[in-house]
This record gives sequence, C-alpha cells and structure tokens, in this order.
Amino acid sequence: MISKTGFSYLTIVFLLLFFRTAAQESDTASGTLKYFNKTELGVSMGIGSFPTDIYSGKNGYSSKVKNDEIVATLQTVNGIMYNNRWMLGVSLGVEKWREGLFWPIYGYLGYNFKRADNTFFANIYLGYGLGTRYATSFYNQGSGAFTLMLGVGYKMKVSRNLQFGYEIFYKYQALNSSYKVYYSQLQADSIHYEWVPKSTVDYKIGLNFAGFKLSIFFP
Repeated sequence: MISKTGFSYLTIVFLLLFFRTAAQESDTASGTLKYFNKTELGVSMGIGSFPTDIYSGKNGYSSKVKNDEIVATLQTVNGIMYNNRWMLGVSLGVEKWREGLFWPIYGYLGYNFKRADNTFFANIYLGYGLGTRYATSFYNQGSGAFTLMLGVGYKMKVSRNLQFGYEIFYKYQALNSSYKVYYSQLQADSIHYEWVPKSTVDYKIGLNFAGFKLSIFFP
C-alpha cells in the first residue's frame, strides 16, 4: 500500500513536470486552449489485503481479509487542453463494486507525450469517493474518502474529432470504517473458550486496485 507521503511525492513530481514542460513549450509554441472531453469505461480488481477484527487474550490474533473486489467504472472528464499537451479538468463517474456503490469526483491532470493525433499519454486523478462499501460477514460497512488514480495509455485518431484510447491504471481508495475487538472468555464448562465482542473501533483503511480502461476523446 502506498502511504500518504508517497501520494504527496507523486503529486509534487507530476506538478513539477507540468510547470517545467509548460515553460519550455511557451518558448516554442503559441499558447492554445481548447475544450476536451474524455469518456471512459473500465474494470479493476482488488490487490493486497487489509486488517479487520482483533481477537485478544488466549490464542489471540489480528485478522486480515483479501481485497477481492471487482469494480466496474463509468466516468467522464471535461476540461481544457493546453498546446495539445496538457489537460486539466474535472471528472465525475459511478463505480459499481461487488460489495458497494461509489460516485467519485476527481480533479484531473493529463499529459500527451506528443502533440499528435496518435500518442502515448499519462494522467493523474485526485479526489473523493462518495459512496458505501457494504458490510459482509468478514468486515463492517465503510464510507468513501480520499481517492487517487494513476494511469498510462495510448490514444489514436479514428475520425476528424474523435480519438480512441487504451489505458492501464492503479487506483487507491480510502475508506472510513470500523473493526471489532474480541476477547476470549472461559465458557461455563471451565474448559473451552469463546470469543466475546468487547468494543468497536473506528479506523481508516486503504484499498488498492489495478485495472484497464477504454476511452473516447472529443474533439
């Protein structure tokens, strides 16, 4: 799992690249701004695991659950493009999880490696995932919080004002949730123990995903 410090460093590096490249291009190209739209459909799968309930006392342990979520995503980005290189916009979308439903809102920053119809590109999304991860027998319900996506891909021109893109991406979604603390209690037979819930603790967890998207760019 990437730490919050890691997210900060990634964002700073991306912004430094933006200002450096924009400064260089200002000497070689006239500043042009135009509207763009990126509409995308994707799927991602959970990777790693996350901690859940704690069992304290005799033979105690902390449990972990594998992140086996599968997420289907539909979202759109609207914004402005500078010199056919840099894209700045806002993204709205919907995510259907196996055990949840989210409505993410992102600030979007993208970069085309070439000012051409066919080019590789990279982008970063920073925002907030509104929604709920449903409770199961393995973990409690959680609500959305900070979210981030990093992606790289390739887009190609298919008509005068239309480009088609392929993209692989990494996604991080923070959740506000809770876990239970159990303690072992001797049963009436004075031989066997049972786990008894003692308290519920609020905490924030981070889920990691890797996925693939198909995109359409206008114009």
